[in-house]
Amino acid sequence: MRTPTIASLATLVALTASSTWAQDASLIHIPLEEAPIFAEAEWDLPAPNTDGPVYARSFIAEGDAASTAPDGASHYSAQEYNFPMGTLRVLKWESGPVIHQITFETQLYMLKGSATVGLAGETVAVSAGDAVFLPSGILRNPDPDGETVVLTYIVSNNADAPKAKVVRGEGLNVMAIAQWMDGDDPTTATDHDAILSAPDGAAKFTVKRFSGDGNSFRHAVLEAGGRTTPATNGRDILIYVNKGKMKRTEDGVEYLVQAGDAIREEDAKSGYWEILEDSEFIATDMPFDPSKPRFNLQRSPNAVAGAGYRQE
Repeated sequence: MRTPTIASLATLVALTASSTWAQDASLIHIPLEEAPIFAEAEWDLPAPNTDGPVYARSFIAEGDAASTAPDGASHYSAQEYNFPMGTLRVLKWESGPVIHQITFETQLYMLKGSATVGLAGETVAVSAGDAVFLPSGILRNPDPDGETVVLTYIVSNNADAPKAKVVRGEGLNVMAIAQWMDGDDPTTATDHDAILSAPDGAAKFTVKRFSGDGNSFRHAVLEAGGRTTPATNGRDILIYVNKGKMKRTEDGVEYLVQAGDAIREEDAKSGYWEILEDSEFIATDMPFDPSKPRFNLQRSPNAVAGAGYRQE
């Protein structure tokens, strides 16, 4: 099946509504080497002496203070990509227990490893390739098997009363897509035979969509050598490149992006992608209503005390 292209690569199969509020264009691309990395440590606090309900608590230390954490603390690095309308943090544990208090995170994606996390008052297990919308409580794994990497997001959504949800990656439908220009006409193919017969230079990729309440993740795997068709977004989109190298041309400006970079596809701007190497990325929306608080991170003076971030 061939259809005219109506959406960018990152928005394909994402059918959520969007805000048309004018975006700040000053921050589009954050290369790996420009995203600050913070040393973090977290550990469980003793339960208080009380007759009431007892809630799990953890203490967070950052920077030099992380080195003073007690034995058995969870140590990880947090690489931060702070955009005008949302924030991505890449949390990496190489050894030791996984402990992370969910604060303002609204979404998370398990890139490597496994853990448990709160979801609407319940504790659920999540593994690599799973997505969680509106997580809560403490992300933890007392004895992880190998490296754990978690993408955590502070972004908004388009639902009036969004509900927490976990979406399992295993068994999720995968859509195969090809895009190319047929003369002056942008074309998208989703039929197997049409994809196989796509001309040289066509962009070929697969997309797995994790649908949440008012937002979604899109995990794309892209074949080297193609170029997508031009498209205009109806929302800001936050993309984390997990593998490979691509070139994004947006509003006439070129951005070379590669593994470890994050890039924002800007609302109402036209652009396309050139796939320079076999690549992979995870995308989500950053809708923003100016009547509501922003959902990016603002570093606080008392970061050592465990309340290091605030909603603007």
